[in-house]
Amino acid sequence: MIKFFRQIRLKSMENKKTSRYLKYAIGEIILVVIGILIALQINNWNQNSQVKRTNQLFLKKMLIDLENIESRLNSIVYTYDTDNDFNYQSLTKAINACDTILKLTQSGLKEEHLEYLAQLRPIQGNTLINIYDNTYKELLNTGRLYNLGSDELIKAIQNFYKFCERETRYQEFNIDDINRGAVKFEDGFNFLFMKYNQDPRNFLLTDYPFYFNPKSIEYKNFELGISVIKNCQNNNKGKMIQIVDEAKKLSHIINESLASYD
Repeated sequence: MIKFFRQIRLKSMENKKTSRYLKYAIGEIILVVIGILIALQINNWNQNSQVKRTNQLFLKKMLIDLENIESRLNSIVYTYDTDNDFNYQSLTKAINACDTILKLTQSGLKEEHLEYLAQLRPIQGNTLINIYDNTYKELLNTGRLYNLGSDELIKAIQNFYKFCERETRYQEFNIDDINRGAVKFEDGFNFLFMKYNQDPRNFLLTDYPFYFNPKSIEYKNFELGISVIKNCQNNNKGKMIQIVDEAKKLSHIINESLASYD
């Protein structure tokens, strides 16, 4: 088409038909402009398609991160047991163990309680939350977070990971308190249980008179330490459950955003 206009233009110039030449020159310019606009539109469409595909990829990766968060925290709270490689138990079982110990100490410990108490494991609040946030960090570092989708989606993602960061800091404080609680009875009841488990047949409870004495410092420290551990583990359990709930909400928002691409 441009070649056709160029031929007409040359003939018009040869015949000195200026007005006709100008008309065809303008037509040629319009065609060029239209061609450029079409090319730009195609380029924009290609770029938008690429952004869309990239956004979908990141959102799907974030969904996997959220699923991993839910799976990990639910395991810590509910399903860990003593048969796994790390000898962990669930946080719920540890809290229940603390409850049992406190009920027994409040009613007064008896010799028949010893075997049962020595097997209880009241501490399981030291497991870190460890949020899966690689996708979020990649989005932040590359600046792609702010082109990921709607303002609602971006805000929901930011709020979730800020919430996780805050709760992780609080959990670390609780872990410090749990460790301090455990130290309270390290040289008393913890030492007693250790010795009993090492050699229960030759163990003499009479060597540890504080076991029967609620007024002894060892007995009081045992109750105080277990109480602190229980409260902190309850706090950590609540934080993990709340993070799981928030992860489910964010997953729902992300799935809705992915559906809008179809």
